[in-house]
Amino acid sequence: MEQILKGKKLLYLGGISRARWVVMRARELGIYVIVADYNEDSPAKAVADEAILVDAMNVEALVAVGHEKKIDGVMTGYCDILLPVCREVAKRLSLPCYMTEDMIKVATDKGYFKEACSRYDVPVPQSFNVDESDIDASAKRLAYPVFIKPMDASGSRGASACYSPNEFYAKYSAARTFSKTGRVSVEECLNGVAFILDYILVDGKAFLLSMADCYADENRPAAVNSPNLMILPSKNIDRYLKGVNEKVEEFFDASGYKNGVFFFQGYANDEKITFYEAGCRLGGTWPYIDEFFYGINPMDMLFSYSTTGKMSIGKDHTVIKRGFDGYAAIIYFLSNGPCGHIENVKGVDIVESLPYVVNLMQYYYEGDNYDLQKDRLTDVRFLSVHLVAENFELLCERIKYIYGLIDFEDEFGKSLLSPVYDVDKLVGYARR
Repeated sequence: MEQILKGKKLLYLGGISRARWVVMRARELGIYVIVADYNEDSPAKAVADEAILVDAMNVEALVAVGHEKKIDGVMTGYCDILLPVCREVAKRLSLPCYMTEDMIKVATDKGYFKEACSRYDVPVPQSFNVDESDIDASAKRLAYPVFIKPMDASGSRGASACYSPNEFYAKYSAARTFSKTGRVSVEECLNGVAFILDYILVDGKAFLLSMADCYADENRPAAVNSPNLMILPSKNIDRYLKGVNEKVEEFFDASGYKNGVFFFQGYANDEKITFYEAGCRLGGTWPYIDEFFYGINPMDMLFSYSTTGKMSIGKDHTVIKRGFDGYAAIIYFLSNGPCGHIENVKGVDIVESLPYVVNLMQYYYEGDNYDLQKDRLTDVRFLSVHLVAENFELLCERIKYIYGLIDFEDEFGKSLLSPVYDVDKLVGYARR
């Protein structure tokens, strides 16, 4: 693949922190990467071949850049708001783009997502009607708890569980402020183990890369916040493959989704598996874990499609086996408060050198300040560590070892980290 992609020019939209690793991977393959957004010091620009100061929402300006730089492809990841921009820029430049209009609508409009899934019996939460002319009366009729979220926001912004009529109006109003169209969804509050399903689509065939379970402290529900820990494969993966996967494949096929990545988020309990959201971008994907077990990196396949129009070049994607042999985890080290100053970081170099750590993403460094209110995020992620193991017991041992190495401290030597997830709670973890 390196020889085929070497020398290709890729315009990447948005220079946020997580894009750094996308840009670095593309450059490892010999791709010349141009990062465009309105910030001079965007993190991804620091590792790009070239940085362009242009608003990543400005289609006309981006098309002009594409012509001037003679790019071979355009791509984005992690930011839902940039998906339609990426598609339109690619269309105007006659370049490949795996995202269809319907894909983007399913990923960014929660009402349409539920409607589309329901057509193919893909399980989604029950919705409740709210009469906005008499919200108080509507609130009193609901069976609590319910989950309130804006219909067209991303990143869990404005989403929250509501447990009584007394708090309904405030949470409903807050959700509306995060919606560009002022639309709010009220639905059943799901319970059980949160999960993320990650697919890759190749020439009309869907391959399940992974199903990951999300674990968070009880006071930090994973539907709203980043989990503290994710385990792959999910203990419910066999149930999913037997009961739901076929419906999802029918959904892909009937919707005309041919190539690219697609993920679902949901909850699984003893009674059912239910989806509440989907995406068609990088974000539900763990490329280096996939590469370790399958020998295939989904990011490489997206680079390939964006610049050549082909998802699979030189590698056999049929090795993907719906749940790999072994286990993996993603540890998220999160802040214990909304803002602060990082004076000292411990253990990152040691963890990065461990042979079973396949990827490490550091978002904040010594000397950095962070501010939740400014960034409008639900959590401040300092670091994520992606690791693998042959069996679950060994995975837990490795997680605990990494827990003991990492710390982020303030100027007084006090830890800035929120509590990690206790893996001893997962005793008896097994696929079902």
